[in-house]
Amino acid sequence: MPLLDPEEGDALRQALGLDRAARPYRNHYPAPGDDPVARRLVERGLMQRGAATPAGLVLFQVTEAGARQVGASLPEAEAGR
Repeated sequence: MPLLDPEEGDALRQALGLDRAARPYRNHYPAPGDDPVARRLVERGLMQRGAATPAGLVLFQVTEAGARQVGASLPEAEAGR
């Protein structure tokens, strides 16, 4: 799989919470729907477009392939969510 540019890697790590913790604990990246970094990651199958927020942002989510690109696995879903 092609290498990530620094912005793409940062977006994936931020979505998984790896910018604040050693292990993934979340899976969302709020951004405008036309965010160029998120759009590239969606096109490459490393993120998927999720629900819109009341603030007009989109919650992009990392796919399994995206998590593998940053050497991580997706966090397990919490019960009741």
